[in-house]
Amino acid sequence: MQEKSGMEQPRQINQQTDAGQKTFIPAKPKINPHERDRFFRVCAYCRVSTDNDEQLSSFELQQAHYKQMMQDHPNWELRHIYADQGISGTSLKNRDEFNEMIEACKRGEYDLIVTKSVSRFARNLVDCISLIRMLKGLTPPVGVFFETDNLYTLGENTEFMLSFLATFAQEESVKKSEAMTWSLQQRFKDGKLLTPAPLGYDRQRDVTGRYIKYAPLLVNEAEARIVRFIYDAYLSGWSQENIAAFLKDIGVQTKTGTTKWTSSAIGYILTNERYCGSVLTWKTFTADLYEHKHRKNRQDRDQYLYRDQHPAIISVEKFEAVQALIENRKHHVHGTLPSLHVIDEGIFRGYIPINHHWINDDPNVYYDISNSVTKVLKVKTIDKRSFSAFDLAGYQVVRNQFTQVRYEGPSITIANNRISFNLFCMKNFADVGYIQLLLHPAERKIAIRPCGERDTHSIRWRPDTTKPIYSKTLNCQHFGNALFSIMEWDPEYIYRVRGTWAKRGSEQIIVFNLVNAVPAVLITPEGEQTKASRRVEMCPAEWTDDFGDEFYEHILENGFYYLAPDSEWRTSAASVPAPGMEQFTVPSAAELQLTMEDLTRGTEKQND
Repeated sequence: MQEKSGMEQPRQINQQTDAGQKTFIPAKPKINPHERDRFFRVCAYCRVSTDNDEQLSSFELQQAHYKQMMQDHPNWELRHIYADQGISGTSLKNRDEFNEMIEACKRGEYDLIVTKSVSRFARNLVDCISLIRMLKGLTPPVGVFFETDNLYTLGENTEFMLSFLATFAQEESVKKSEAMTWSLQQRFKDGKLLTPAPLGYDRQRDVTGRYIKYAPLLVNEAEARIVRFIYDAYLSGWSQENIAAFLKDIGVQTKTGTTKWTSSAIGYILTNERYCGSVLTWKTFTADLYEHKHRKNRQDRDQYLYRDQHPAIISVEKFEAVQALIENRKHHVHGTLPSLHVIDEGIFRGYIPINHHWINDDPNVYYDISNSVTKVLKVKTIDKRSFSAFDLAGYQVVRNQFTQVRYEGPSITIANNRISFNLFCMKNFADVGYIQLLLHPAERKIAIRPCGERDTHSIRWRPDTTKPIYSKTLNCQHFGNALFSIMEWDPEYIYRVRGTWAKRGSEQIIVFNLVNAVPAVLITPEGEQTKASRRVEMCPAEWTDDFGDEFYEHILENGFYYLAPDSEWRTSAASVPAPGMEQFTVPSAAELQLTMEDLTRGTEKQND
């Protein structure tokens, strides 16, 4: 039997001739899906928005309904019923059956799509109109019949009504989304927390075995051992990839029962605040109703952090240390936890050895660490006779910026992302392989001193003294931001600071008083093709009414330089861990090895 399409039926042209001058040819009648003498290849589309039992029952009824509809239309041949279950209609993404149906229409397999309503077809106005127009433009065209709306898209003047119904369906979705958002917001506000159990925890059950809603999580000790190992290994310098590979090799199971550990799975565990007993609500949200794109919540939605909601597996201090380490590794700073130290004796008392790679913009951290050292009261008066036979009170030590046209001393140039040392610094530290960069935030001073390679936060200076001497630049974006905040500098400027080099015996240091920084801007002359620019320095407003520091105040500020010959500098005094850094200890390699062996034995025993 030869197949006939509703768009291929022959028709008789009723021509009328009027006195041989014109011939009238009537238009082809519009397709009517209810015509009895036209054959239609039909498919039906069903969709339910949720996957609960009640809706799935409705889904089965819809299929039965369309089968009965075909019996009421003998000229409709139902070839397939497409159905998506539990998929939203606001987007075409993941609607596999729907998309397969559209592709079949493009291949010319159907003449008619039957569905319950516009809202079942698409809740997105743009998608709905564009799809209908695309189907109408096919050869042969494909019509859509919306049953409850009694609308056929190939009929006369249907687009206005279709637009109205599609807009109504879209707004219905918007209102439902707003209602769900409000419901979640109230639930989080009232502390009704839905907490799926991650690895290391189990949900509580009642006597019937059903999960207890909103009940605190319980620790699963066998899984908690794996979580503790992951945190300890990461703090010891392991990468997420190495941890995943080890757990996979020894056959440790994930929460879902597989052994397919991935770097992202380790990352999820390392950043999940539930392991320290807390619950943070609304960590992600649906940013686009129509594309269903999830986005990290960066204060776009109200959040609540509930602490002590269940027993902790990881201490808060260890969790926060891991977050700091993760942030550093994002910027390619490898190794173990970046420790924070402070010098508690000698002329650098209260100075902080700076890890210029450390990812931290908060200036308060540096103030807290420096202030943690017991302050030594500085002498407010000095023996004036030891400096001059005359009383120099009221006299000023003129800034060398006013007296030296060509400056050949130590200087640094500071931008908010780098610190550059001039050739003088390099030449006077020519035999130094490593240095420490020191900061005293309250005194507004930066200093450098020689150190060993293994000293805290040592910086390569000139490890190979046979190579030519060049200026030195340290990239330090985050420390630079903190320094600019401490000094209240304008990030649009760069600042040049002249320093003081001092040497006594085998000890030598360079100190820069940041208060005397000179701001500058880089200017590119107009009309020049090259990108060369020149630095134009400006006079700070604070220098308007004076030429320098009062003589005796200058002596006190630079006391290290004027110390009596028999006093001790102790410039190489070691730094000590800052308070708070000793609240937990990173496991040693031997301790971590024992944990690894314990996990391996436990896994082998479980698999036997």
